[in-house]
Amino acid sequence: MVQRVTNQAMQATSLQNIFRITEGLFKANERVATGKRINTLSDDPTALRDSLSLKNSISQVSQFRRNIENNTVFLQNADTALNSIGLGLVRARELSLGALAGTDSAESRQFAAIELRNIIDQALQSANSKVKNNFLFSGTESRTQPFSVSAASGIVYLGNSERFEIQIANSSSVPLTLPGSEMLATDLDPLLTGTTQLSDLNAGAGVPPGSFSITDRAGNSANITVAAGANINTVIGAINAAGLSITASINAQGNGLVLTDSSTTLTGSLTVAELGNGNTAQALGIEGRVDGNLQGRNVDPRVSGNTLVSDLNGGQGINLGSINIVNGATSGTVNLTSASTLNDVLAAINGAGLNVTASINSRGNALQVNSNSPNSAAIVRDIGTGKTAEAFGLGGGRNVFVVLSKLKEALEKDDSFGIIASLDALKTTQAQLNNARAELGSIQRRLETTEIIHESDTVTQTEQLSTVEDADITAEASRIAQLDFALRATLNTSARILQPSLLDFLR
Repeated sequence: MVQRVTNQAMQATSLQNIFRITEGLFKANERVATGKRINTLSDDPTALRDSLSLKNSISQVSQFRRNIENNTVFLQNADTALNSIGLGLVRARELSLGALAGTDSAESRQFAAIELRNIIDQALQSANSKVKNNFLFSGTESRTQPFSVSAASGIVYLGNSERFEIQIANSSSVPLTLPGSEMLATDLDPLLTGTTQLSDLNAGAGVPPGSFSITDRAGNSANITVAAGANINTVIGAINAAGLSITASINAQGNGLVLTDSSTTLTGSLTVAELGNGNTAQALGIEGRVDGNLQGRNVDPRVSGNTLVSDLNGGQGINLGSINIVNGATSGTVNLTSASTLNDVLAAINGAGLNVTASINSRGNALQVNSNSPNSAAIVRDIGTGKTAEAFGLGGGRNVFVVLSKLKEALEKDDSFGIIASLDALKTTQAQLNNARAELGSIQRRLETTEIIHESDTVTQTEQLSTVEDADITAEASRIAQLDFALRATLNTSARILQPSLLDFLR
C-alpha cells in the first residue's frame, strides 16, 4: 500500500534536521570558543558534578596555601625574637660567672647590674614584637601587648594561654606562634567557677554594676540587674530566674558564660543588650545577638587566695612538690604537696622562716616571692625534676623575666648567694627557651612540607579538571567542518524537495 507524504511532513522533517544540525554546530563553535566541553548543565551532568567537586577542592587547597604563605612570617619573627632573648640569657650567665670571680667587687657588680638592666629591656622589647599589627606572644589576645612593667610586680604577662592557630589542611591546624605563658612567663589561668567574684574577671578589671536586657528567641524580654560585690552564681541565678526560655551556665571550657535558648516558637534572635550607658553585659562577655545559643567570650578570671590548685591551668591543676628558697645566707625547702588553695601555698612559704613574703602578683596570674631583707634577693628554685616553682611563676623554666630580674636584684644587693642560685635558674630557663624554639622550628618545617603537598595536589587536580571539562579543539574543529557540510547539504536537498506548485495553494 502506497502512502502519500504530505508537504507539511516533509517540511517538518527538513526543519527538524536543520535545527538539529544547527544546534550541533552552535555547541561545537561554543566549545571551541570557550575551550570547555561543559558549558551548560545539560552538556554532561555527571562530568559537571565531578568538575564542581574538583574546583571546590582546588579552591580549598589554594586557601590553605595562602594561609601558609601569608603567616609563615609569624613563626620566623617569633624565632628571631626568642633568639634575641636567648642571647641575652647567655650574656646574663657570663655576667653571673664574672660577678663570682675572686677579683670581683661590689662596684663591678653594680656595673654588671646596669648591663643586665639593658638585657632585660632588650628582652622585653623582643617579647613585645609585632607582625601585621599583631603581638607575637599574646596568645589569642593578639592586639594586647603581652608584657608590661608593673611597679608592684616587675614585668607581668598580660596575654592568655591559648594558641592562635590557622588551618593548613582539612582537620589540621597549627599555631602561628606560642603564647608567652609557655616560654617567657606564667599564666595560672584559673577556671571560672560559680564563686568567682565579678571583681576578679577581665584580669582584675572586673564587671561594673549595672543592668542589661535579655530577649529570648520567642520574643520574651527581661531586665537583669548586677549589683556590686556579686559573683558568677549571682548572675547565673538572676538570668535563670527571669522567666525566659534561657538557661545560663559556665561554658565547657570553664572561661566564660553560655546562654542556651530552649524556645519552641522562634520569632527573632537571642539578644543581650546594655541598658543605659553601662557595659555590664559586655564585661560579662555576653553582649550580642545570635540565632541560636550565645557563647560568651573568655572573661579571663584572675586568681585569688581561695582559688583551688586543682582549678589552675584551665582545670588541669598543678602537680605540687617541694621548692627551694635561697635568701642570702638563709635557705630552706618548702613542701607544698598538701596545699589545696593558693592561700595554703602562700601560708606555707611565708611560714617557713626564710624572711620572705609570698603573694599574688598585680596581674593576678602568678605568684611572687620577695625578700624582706635589704641585703639579699629571694631566689626560688625547683628541686630535682619538679616544676612547682616554675608552674607558680616563682622562677626557673619559662619564667625568663623573673629569673633575670632576680639576678639583677642580687647583683645590685651584692648578694653572692643569690647570684649562685640564679645560675641554676638561668640554665633551666635557657633550656625552656631552646625547647620553644625547637617547637617553632618543627611547626615551620611542617608548614613547608604541607605547602609542597598542596602544590602537588593542585597540579594533579588541575590536570584532572582539564580532563573532565576541557574540549578537544582539534576534534571540535573537525566536527564543525562536518556539521557545516551537513547543514549545506541539508539546505540544498530541502530546497530541491520542497518546491511548491499551484496545487499546493489550492488544497
